[in-house]
Amino acid sequence: FLWLSSHEIAGKSHFLQALSKEHPHVALMECNEGAPSSVQQLKTWLSICEFKAYWILDLPAGVLPQACAYAVFHLIERAKEMNRSLLICWRCEEGALQPPELRSRLLMMERIDMAAPLRDTDLNQVLQSVLQVMQWDMKETVLPTLLQHVPRNLSALLDAITKLDSYSRKNRVNMNAALALRVLNQHD
Repeated sequence: FLWLSSHEIAGKSHFLQALSKEHPHVALMECNEGAPSSVQQLKTWLSICEFKAYWILDLPAGVLPQACAYAVFHLIERAKEMNRSLLICWRCEEGALQPPELRSRLLMMERIDMAAPLRDTDLNQVLQSVLQVMQWDMKETVLPTLLQHVPRNLSALLDAITKLDSYSRKNRVNMNAALALRVLNQHD
């Protein structure tokens, strides 16, 4: 039982997606924020992980909807009963640890805080993973340009990619390094 967290955007979700693709015994689950009830959310998760040995739950940052929070509590209990490994990925403030039942279970788990990568090669790998998930084949000159002209933190780089993706879709153009710089300078 492990709780993977961070103090800021650190690439946890992309790490978990890569892990689940590499290992067929891993079940990767996400919270459906529109789930009508905790029972429905729990049933969905259990159908995904029923025949998997390792369970990974990737939760959105911040306060969880009540149905999702109770479903997480029950998933932890079910993992204990079934003797399954469970990794919960969730970045939240201390006050977001609600309801009390969930809070007590999470505080009993070992917590690891993941830091964003600092080296360009590591940032590049995370950004490549993000682009792969987005199914966006960006020209190879764009990422080095981003690493040179955008602050070297994952949050700023991901924001830049989001802006470029939005511009590319809206204007139906392929992104190259020169256009990327123009688009990012417009938004400053």
